[in-house]
Amino acid sequence: MTSIKEFGLMLEPQLGMSAERFFTTARLAEELGFGYLFRSDHLLPTDGRRGVDSLECWTSLGALASATKTLKFGPMVTPIGFRNPALLARMACAVHALSGGRLRLSVGAGWYEPEYLANGYAFPSFAERLSQFREGLAIVAAMTREGKADFDGKHFVVHADCNPRPAGGLDLIVGAKSKPIVRLAARVADEWNTLVSPPEDFRKLKEVFDKALGTRKVAISEMGSFMVGRNRDDLEASARLQMSRLGQTGSADELMKRMNARGAAMGTPDEFVDRVRAKMDAGVSRIYFQVLVPENTSMIELLADTLRKL
Repeated sequence: MTSIKEFGLMLEPQLGMSAERFFTTARLAEELGFGYLFRSDHLLPTDGRRGVDSLECWTSLGALASATKTLKFGPMVTPIGFRNPALLARMACAVHALSGGRLRLSVGAGWYEPEYLANGYAFPSFAERLSQFREGLAIVAAMTREGKADFDGKHFVVHADCNPRPAGGLDLIVGAKSKPIVRLAARVADEWNTLVSPPEDFRKLKEVFDKALGTRKVAISEMGSFMVGRNRDDLEASARLQMSRLGQTGSADELMKRMNARGAAMGTPDEFVDRVRAKMDAGVSRIYFQVLVPENTSMIELLADTLRKL
C-alpha cells in the first residue's frame, strides 16, 4: 500500500500568493499528512500577468524551515542562471541544517525568458544554458555531497568549502523534459522530476533516462496540475474557480479536456486513483500535485482523502 507520504503539493507563488496563504497551505499539507511541499522559483508571473504578490523563493524556504516540522520541502526548480552555483549550494546547506535535514534541492536550466531579462540576467540559447547547467550541477553536487568544490570551467570558477555539511545528505533533484538534461539526471541526481505529460511522451523520456542510468538508483517523480471532485458538479466548480482566479477564458469543460490531454490526474476519487496507479505502474514513484488555487482547501483535503485509498 502506498503512503500519502510519497506525495506532495507544488505551489506557484508567482501566480499570486500572500505570505499568509503560503504558510497556511504549508501547514495544511503537513496536517493532512503529505510528505512533500515544493514551490516554484520564478521572478515573474509565468502566465503573462504582472503586479501580483509573489514571495521570493529562497527567502520563503528559510522561513518554511521554522514554520513546519515534518514536511520535506524545496524549490521546484531553481534555475542555475539565477544564482551562482557555489552560493546556491551554501544556501541549500544552510536551509537544510535549519530545517533538521528536510530540504530537497531541485535545479533546472531555466526557460522563462521575460523573467531573466526583466531582472538583468542574460538569457542565452538552450545550448549555452545547457552548458551552464552542466557546470552548475557539477559544482552544486560537489559542494553538497563532498563539502567543497575545485572547479575551473567556461562559465564558473569555484574553489570553496561548503559548511555546515548537510546531516544525512541532501537529495539533489533535476527537473527536466529535454533529453540532454534527462541524461544528466540519470547520471548525477538522486531524483529525476518531469512535468506531467501523456503516457506515451513519458515512456519515451523514461527510455532515455533508463539508458543513461547504468547501475545507479534514481527516483522518478512527476509534477503537474490535478483536479479531483466527488462528482461532475464538483469538478466543474473547481475548474471555474481556477479559471476565474487565473483570468483564464473558455469553459470548464474545455479546461478539463486540456488537462486530460496533458495526462493530468483528474476525475472522481475512483477515477483519480486509477490515473495515479497507472502513473506509478509506469515508473513514477512520487507525484507532486500543482496547487493553482490554494484557496480551494476542500479540493486539497479531498486529494489527501483520495490518496489514502491507494
